[in-house]
Amino acid sequence: MVAGFLQRATQRVREAVSAQAQVFHHVVKARFGACDPVGIAYFPRYFDWFHQAMEAWFDDALGQPYHALLTHHGLPAVHTEADYHQPVRFGETITVELQVGRLGRSSIRLDYRVVGPAGSDDLRATGHTVCVYMGTNAEAADHMRPAPFPEALRIAIAPFLHPSADAR
Repeated sequence: MVAGFLQRATQRVREAVSAQAQVFHHVVKARFGACDPVGIAYFPRYFDWFHQAMEAWFDDALGQPYHALLTHHGLPAVHTEADYHQPVRFGETITVELQVGRLGRSSIRLDYRVVGPAGSDDLRATGHTVCVYMGTNAEAADHMRPAPFPEALRIAIAPFLHPSADAR
């Protein structure tokens, strides 16, 4: 009886912890060069901000500097999209929030929310990017082919995996 109670309690704790995935926050200021003539951020800049957030996530949260990853492997985008909810204006400071929507054997879907200005939760845009981990060493068998994520990297990514995400 006690063993069953402890087992159920342990399962509830695991579920509660997994239901609260970490969110990485990357702060960006909408500079003049990112905006069109009327002072609204030009739509391709969001993809640049998404990528900046991903690089910062590797550097600051995963303990794997993004530039170091690129010495033998790459993580090119194979699909990306965004939906725009409200404009970002010149001079505003916004936050790009990153979570992992899916982690496969060699692919990852990064989900983004752009909110701001700083101190508010006004949703400006949402989007996601699917990237594939692949070898870049011309001498290796996985050159320009999907390769499995290293276990250490999978472990570092896991806390950011959204609870409804599919991890294979």
